[in-house]
Amino acid sequence: MEIICAGYPKTSSKSCSNCLRTLGFKVTDYVETAEFLSDVWVEYVNGKCSIRKVIAEYNKHGFHANQDIPGNMYWEELFHASPNAKVILTVRDNTEVWNRSMISFMKKESSKLGNPGSWLFNRFMELGWTSPKMLKMQQLTKDIKRFFFGRFHSEVGWFPSDWRVLTWQRNHELMLPRWQAMQDKYEAQIRRVKEIVPEERHLVWNIKDGWEPLCEFLGKPVPDEAIPVTNFSIQVELNRRQQNRRRIS
Repeated sequence: MEIICAGYPKTSSKSCSNCLRTLGFKVTDYVETAEFLSDVWVEYVNGKCSIRKVIAEYNKHGFHANQDIPGNMYWEELFHASPNAKVILTVRDNTEVWNRSMISFMKKESSKLGNPGSWLFNRFMELGWTSPKMLKMQQLTKDIKRFFFGRFHSEVGWFPSDWRVLTWQRNHELMLPRWQAMQDKYEAQIRRVKEIVPEERHLVWNIKDGWEPLCEFLGKPVPDEAIPVTNFSIQVELNRRQQNRRRIS
């Protein structure tokens, strides 16, 4: 791995991906991970291969950097197996700002398709009816939430497709305490990166700081354009790519 992105969701990670692409790097974000890397990540999470096989798949497809799950949660394993990698940790102004953004985004995501559309869409995804590869990403998401946030899991389940949670309003109500409780995990991720990665090999980057810190860290000239800010729904992007490319299958 050349670049390892360790930022949590809602830390401008999608904008970071676009910045890296502008600088000439090939990035695998959530949708690219579903398309090219979901199989090997399922193997790894289930203990059936080494992290080196995961990295070999990134290299096979020409990716220079990861983004989003599961790589951002397994950043430390990627780092220890990548002797020359640099780590980018995207952050918000403070923990409270990040948490508010996370909760607001999840509410919008939950309500986007209304009732019963939200329940049906997520149910279809979990059953693999929308895409087998996205089913694997759903499974990976569940595994990550269990492994990294297990104490917040309950009998209610994580997803609105749970048959006991039929409306997005009820799902958001049940999930709200869990999103709020993730603040300590967010802070722990920041501490861990600073503890493990040498100072010259990691960048804690708030997108508000502009191009300069990122470009200096990566040894790239500063582009003559604004930061490409992006904040889209994974569902919207997935649907767009399925319609235009028909490659996630």
